[in-house]
Amino acid sequence: MAIGLPNIDIVFLQKAVSAVLRSERGTALVIVKDDKQTTIGYDVFKFEADITDKKYNADTIKLLKRCFYVNVNKVVVLHVPTRTTAFADLKQVLDRIKYNWACTTVAEWQTDLVSYTKSRNVISKGRKVKCVVANVAVADDKHVVNMKGNFVHEADAEAGTNVKMTDYLPRITSILANLPMNRSITYYELEDLDYVDNSYVTAEKDVNKWTDEGWLLLINDDEDNVVRVGRGVNTLTTFTSSGTEDMRKIIIVESMDLIQEDLYSTFKKYYVGKYKNHLDNQYLFISSVNAYFKSLTKVVNGEILDPEYDNHAFVDVENQRQAWLSVGKTEAEDWDEAKVKEMSFKSTVFIAAKVKILDAMEDLSFQITME
Repeated sequence: MAIGLPNIDIVFLQKAVSAVLRSERGTALVIVKDDKQTTIGYDVFKFEADITDKKYNADTIKLLKRCFYVNVNKVVVLHVPTRTTAFADLKQVLDRIKYNWACTTVAEWQTDLVSYTKSRNVISKGRKVKCVVANVAVADDKHVVNMKGNFVHEADAEAGTNVKMTDYLPRITSILANLPMNRSITYYELEDLDYVDNSYVTAEKDVNKWTDEGWLLLINDDEDNVVRVGRGVNTLTTFTSSGTEDMRKIIIVESMDLIQEDLYSTFKKYYVGKYKNHLDNQYLFISSVNAYFKSLTKVVNGEILDPEYDNHAFVDVENQRQAWLSVGKTEAEDWDEAKVKEMSFKSTVFIAAKVKILDAMEDLSFQITME
């Protein structure tokens, strides 16, 4: 008789119910240079009022306060002395910080942050991190968002007093870290701005072409006299079987990361080492995963998965078969599906899933026929 997994269903249900809440309560990390710092370290802020001139200079305070234009869960500030020149000097501290979205206001570290994000995600199997950078030449990664443009202009500032795009990154990073899963950043209105640099837009290369190349744009919406975020895309432009065109959308990748983290953390905490690896126990875990998928189709949980699709997990028969073949079990080639499922492989649980993640409504095709 299989050993039951009484905790798994409850944990997955709680995670599904809290999906939207967790997505709008992420952690934003901002990396800054400040002349008041003597060592590399970090501070954690929950309230804007806690950012004072006792530790930071006026320019740093101004750019950090942009994070609090939205309701935030947590802002982590990784501060370094202005004499620091190598991004590698931050790594020992940066590796210890848990966060969702990161940026740096240091112009020469934009590419370094891209490289760090990619390498950290290769190592981390469960929790993925993302970053927002400005004007990086090449990124091509679903966890990297790249802003285009040199400056923005704040609505309450004098004409010609512009804010460098790198100094505005904390604002966008904070939005992404605290945006609920039931909406995308596409057409998000930036009420603090009245104008942004769009000098890169030409007749030969319009907004759509820049977006197709993986740039997140800020748009002067002259019709409504507001500044908006353009289509919410990341930098993924090279598409493969594991990095499809759908994954260029920020909201899709956010959903993928949330699901992956939930499955990984729950399996690690409640399953690893606690149960024997045989088919009945695998089915119990799969049943719990499928209940979790079902919960993610509910409106109250953000409609992360499409309720009209058969979202389900199952034993990965082919990979399990290949595992046996790789250790010389040649007869596995002739096993039928039922036999492969029964032959669990050592300590590895081979599970796959098919799901359909819902995108946000961003386009409209509305045809009216007149009689």
